[in-house]
Amino acid sequence: MSKIQKQSRRARLLFQFFFALTPIAVCYYWLTVETPYDFLTSRGIIQLSYDFDSYTQLPFTLTTRILAIVASLLLCSIIMYALKVLIRLFRNYEQNEIFTLENANYYQKLGYSVFYWVGASVVYGALMSVILSFNNPPGERMLAISFVGMDFLTIVLGFIVLIISWVMKEGYTLADENSHTI
Repeated sequence: MSKIQKQSRRARLLFQFFFALTPIAVCYYWLTVETPYDFLTSRGIIQLSYDFDSYTQLPFTLTTRILAIVASLLLCSIIMYALKVLIRLFRNYEQNEIFTLENANYYQKLGYSVFYWVGASVVYGALMSVILSFNNPPGERMLAISFVGMDFLTIVLGFIVLIISWVMKEGYTLADENSHTI
């Protein structure tokens, strides 16, 4: 087995692990955040992406937690889609199928998933602001929509991945034409 095949197998297994771990971690996070069972944030293993105090001073209800889980799982479905594409890509690399049209299409799908991620994260932020502040009294509920600099950089990354997929498709087409030339 070549080095590419070995490293591709390791990467594929890592992506499969993350594919299984992602929904479990999201559910665990929202079920335990702001509770005595929240040892991940209390010990500094992960940092909160939200300043909950800016949204509400009230403890989270079960309904709030369930709505937050659903919203987060919708966003995570994009991550899981990208992980699934990466698993397929590295499975091809593992089978020594490197410069194929299928792999170029996988890169294109990864590029599009980056755009989906940015769009969904803007909607997710707005949705979470509503969910987290829903139990506040009228007049203290909020809707916060944000587009930060990191979102712009992520869009640039998406364009770069799409350009790479386009170059790979063109390279595949040229190689295919050369292989049929006598």
